[in-house]
Amino acid sequence: MQKIIILTAILVASTLVSNAQEKKDTGIYFGAIIGTKYNDFNNHFAADIEPELYSFSIGAGSAWTKNNYVIGFEFLYSNANKDNNTGEIQYIGFSNTLSFGYNVSKNKSWKMEPNIGVVLNNNQLIVQNKLNNSFQNLTNNQVMGNIGLNVKVVDKKGLFTGIKLGYMLTFSGDTEWENKIDGTKTGLNDNVGTFYFQLNLGGLLDLTKTN
Repeated sequence: MQKIIILTAILVASTLVSNAQEKKDTGIYFGAIIGTKYNDFNNHFAADIEPELYSFSIGAGSAWTKNNYVIGFEFLYSNANKDNNTGEIQYIGFSNTLSFGYNVSKNKSWKMEPNIGVVLNNNQLIVQNKLNNSFQNLTNNQVMGNIGLNVKVVDKKGLFTGIKLGYMLTFSGDTEWENKIDGTKTGLNDNVGTFYFQLNLGGLLDLTKTN
C-alpha cells in the first residue's frame, strides 16, 4: 500500500507541473456529503455473521481552491447494521480527512480533481451473540492515507453537484482491534481500509473579484 501512495503522489505531482495554468480563480467550496463505505472484515467475532458491511455515510466538507490547486477538509460519520437469528453486528465510523488535489479540467463549469490525503479514521464494532449473550465492543483507530477522485459540476450561481470515489488505506496492513472499555488487545486483526462513494452538494464562494 505504501508503494501505491508513493506512486500516486508522484503522479499527482507530475500532473501539477505539466498542467499548471495561468488563470487566478480563487474560491471556497462548502457543502454536505452523503454516501457509502465498504468494509470486509474477517469472520472472527462473537456472532456468526459475515462482517461484510456497506455503511451509510453522512457529513460535511469545505475546500479552498486557487489556480486549480485544492486543499480540502471533510468530516464523515458512517453506520451499518447486520443481523440474523444468532447475532447482530453494528459498525460505527468517524473520519476526518485533509486532502490535497488539483483540477485537471480546463472547463469552468465542471471540475475533475484527483487528490491524496491523510485520514484520522475511527472504527467501532458492537457485536452481540443472541444464543449465549456474549458481547463485544471493539475499536480500531488508525491514521490512514486517502486516494480519491472528485468530479463537480458548477452552475452560474455557484451551486455544485459532485461525486467522489476513492480508497482509504492503512499504512501497516492488518491492525488489531482493542476492547473499547479497557483498551486491552483482542488478538483480532483486520485491514480497516475501505472503498467509498460520495455525493456532494453545496456551493462555491467565488473570491476572485475580491483578490
